[in-house]
Amino acid sequence: MTRAEAVHLLRDEPIKIGWAVGFKDLNVKLHNAWMREMIRTKSDKTLQAHRGSYKTTCVSIALACLIVLLPNKKIMFMRKTDSDVLEVLRQVKLLLATDAMQELTGRIYGSPVQVLRGDMWSVNTDCYAAIRGAPQLLGLGTGGSMTGKHADIILTDDIVNLQDRISVVERKRICGVYQELQNIRNPGGRILNTGTPWHPD
Repeated sequence: MTRAEAVHLLRDEPIKIGWAVGFKDLNVKLHNAWMREMIRTKSDKTLQAHRGSYKTTCVSIALACLIVLLPNKKIMFMRKTDSDVLEVLRQVKLLLATDAMQELTGRIYGSPVQVLRGDMWSVNTDCYAAIRGAPQLLGLGTGGSMTGKHADIILTDDIVNLQDRISVVERKRICGVYQELQNIRNPGGRILNTGTPWHPD
């Protein structure tokens, strides 16, 4: 496999990575289209689908691909709760360490990309090319502080849940969190939202 073929696989056929690491139920038409959009789109997008539709799995694979394909970009990932954030960041780290990703990143960079030691709220690799000190991928719950944070790509996943359906106060709080995301997005950056519809607001 050539470098160009490895890049093509990460950009255009990320479902094959999912299959290679054990996510055999991913659908080539639906889930590959979702992941391609997460990886390639240049504008803001919102993807809504029912629970159990593998949205978060697709987000995890897309995040791993983005880390490799865009090593000079700062990425932020947000979920409703801190524990949900940590679950996805762990999965991204595990994905980057799989044989499939190690083979592909080795073709792209000359040697497999390694996840560097760090805290549980971030993912940094040795392909990270940005000169700023911020993490390559930063995870944040909706209750966390966004002061001083900036990102080129922001992915939110399930920041709205049952609490938002039953609580006006919670809906207003999450609306405020989302407005703040607009402020921390770097110029030319994008926000991609995935989740399940819970309330018209």
